[in-house]
Amino acid sequence: MARTRIGILGCGAIAPAYLKNLTTHFAGSLEVIACADLVPALAEKQAAEFGIPRACQPKELLADPEIEIVLNLTPAPAHHTVSLSVLRAGKHLFTEKPLALSLDHGREILEEARQRKLRIAGAADTFLGGSLQMARRLIDEGAIGTPVAAHAFVSIPMRHSERYHTVFNGPLLDLGPYYLTALVALLGPVARVAGSAEIRSPEKTEVIDGKSCTFRLPVPSTASATLDFADGSVATLITSCDVYGYYPKVEIHGTRGFMILNDANNYGGTVTVKTHDGETAHEPTGGFCEKGRGLGVLEMAEAIRAHNEPRAGGTLLMHLLEIMNGIHESSRRNRHLAVETQVERPAAFDYASLVGGSA
Repeated sequence: MARTRIGILGCGAIAPAYLKNLTTHFAGSLEVIACADLVPALAEKQAAEFGIPRACQPKELLADPEIEIVLNLTPAPAHHTVSLSVLRAGKHLFTEKPLALSLDHGREILEEARQRKLRIAGAADTFLGGSLQMARRLIDEGAIGTPVAAHAFVSIPMRHSERYHTVFNGPLLDLGPYYLTALVALLGPVARVAGSAEIRSPEKTEVIDGKSCTFRLPVPSTASATLDFADGSVATLITSCDVYGYYPKVEIHGTRGFMILNDANNYGGTVTVKTHDGETAHEPTGGFCEKGRGLGVLEMAEAIRAHNEPRAGGTLLMHLLEIMNGIHESSRRNRHLAVETQVERPAAFDYASLVGGSA
């Protein structure tokens, strides 16, 4: 079977994490034939490092009739405009998170794809990895009884970075998608959200080359949320770039025991289960557990060939966007907000079943 041909649009810091896997582990099913960036030197660098045949301008990449899927790896503020350009060029879209920065822009992207009969998928796709898929199986098998409550926390030491606040839009929209997707993959869709996301310090100071530069915060740098799931379970989520260090954690608590997951920002890792019988550490025996990114691109390509929707598809991305926007809006309005987007818990994923997969 012919490989699905891929184009990379945006060759910045995240691109190597994708290209590492796309050009090795997934090369049996995927072929990266071009990469593009507004800064030609960035595209040329990635092409040389990963053996990509062509480095070009974005317009050239979008005009290439051989490319089936375009990866939008541009910064978050550009996602809306770039994603629309990809779809209008007749290409399937895989986008870095978040789908967009506003609900209106997210809806516009989904509607463009619907009208053109194109597929959308994107980050966070780490729930497809061996670790979270094993956690799902354990939950479905009753290892912790009926899930009742969950907690997710992630911090990143970017308190004084203006770029992190203005380009990455703070920790909720930058890292939140990985942990929210893990919760949705394990517990199902969110029905209601309440948030606490005040901007405690409207101004921060960054030191660049020994000079202090003050900037104003456009988004909260710490956010806390209570999530009510459609199945009746509840969860809390805290994201912050104000506290010490990088600290990720996800816990699922059930009627018979509880589960501690590895970092939901990764594909692999240990899952610990504790019940009255004791504590057991589970290591994935299958699935994809390597570092880097790109598993969702492989799953998307196979879904397109089978005329299915990708598991990390546009409906899921929109659900995440509404939850994250709802956390901020709920805090502003001092009330719970219903989540209107409808999404099903993503189906279980067997990496070994894919053309490019292996146990």
